[in-house]
Amino acid sequence: MRETVGLLTHGNPVNVTDTIHGFQGHNVDISNIMQMFLNQTAELENLSLQAENDRSTFQLLLNKTKELEIFKRQAENDRTTIQTLQNRVFFLEAELNKLNVSKLPSSQEFSTYLKSINQLTQSLAANDANDKNISERLNDAVQVLDDLKLKDMSSTQLLLNQSVELEQQSAKDRYSIHLLQNETQRLVRNLDDLKVQVRYTSLSLLDVHSMTEELNGSLIQRLEERISDVHDYIASVSKKVGFTASASSSSSSWNSGTLVFPVVITNIGNGYNPSNGIFSAPVAGEYVFFVNVQGYSTQEIYVDIMLNGVGKVRTMVYNGGSEISDAGPNLVVLSLSKEDRVWVAHFRGQGYNEYGHLTTFSGFLI
Repeated sequence: MRETVGLLTHGNPVNVTDTIHGFQGHNVDISNIMQMFLNQTAELENLSLQAENDRSTFQLLLNKTKELEIFKRQAENDRTTIQTLQNRVFFLEAELNKLNVSKLPSSQEFSTYLKSINQLTQSLAANDANDKNISERLNDAVQVLDDLKLKDMSSTQLLLNQSVELEQQSAKDRYSIHLLQNETQRLVRNLDDLKVQVRYTSLSLLDVHSMTEELNGSLIQRLEERISDVHDYIASVSKKVGFTASASSSSSSWNSGTLVFPVVITNIGNGYNPSNGIFSAPVAGEYVFFVNVQGYSTQEIYVDIMLNGVGKVRTMVYNGGSEISDAGPNLVVLSLSKEDRVWVAHFRGQGYNEYGHLTTFSGFLI
């Protein structure tokens, strides 16, 4: 009978540490447990097959034992028969001696009788030998049967021990599986809590994103408004146009053309040209123009403010023969397109006086 290896008897050792509860024996590899179950199941199947074979052999020996018992009973019967014949012979001899028969049996009868006695003796010897052989075979069969009983008892005890160890290991494995199930449930609960936290975090992120978009929209709107204000400021600064210019000296004879004011006091936007006395509008808009002419001595003078060659307003100096210089101011508001031209032109009379910027020409964008 094949001996069983120690895998099933001693079990499959598992020595791992439970990282959660902090003690050994709670963290079990399911694949190792299943493999151990398969190995022990195969071991039990092999032992069951071997037990079946042993039972077949035991049954065969029982059958042989029954046959030997039959042979033994037959030998007992034969010995009884021989003993009966021997007793019969002894009885006949005693009877013959008693009778003291004068007539002896014939030689043929005596030979037949001796032959019968010899056959019975040989049969008795053969039966004794056969009985001895049967007894030896019976003893051998009984010894084999005893050995098989011992082996069967050993196998049965081994199976019982292995079944107990398997049951103990199964109990440990069931406990380990129970711990794994509890740990799995705990992990599932943690996962559900984490999903809830992720959901709340996502909602919070959506709120933050929405608030960020609103804040960005507000900031962008404010920035756009500030940029628009800056642009307006830059545009307003760029649209600031104004100038004031004065005659450089007095003249008693000027009497035609454009009155040039070569002394520039202010020229924002560089619209006024002091070399020809003409203002060119750098941007379109409404402009205010002012001219003042100081008369020379008793002379009279008339000048016009011209827009692209067309007179718009006029001023004059007329003192009626007085020797005191008089002044002739005037002002006009004009709507100009870009590059429209404005200047002061002679209309009638002559001469103008200049002392400390008395004769001037000014204009600015409103």
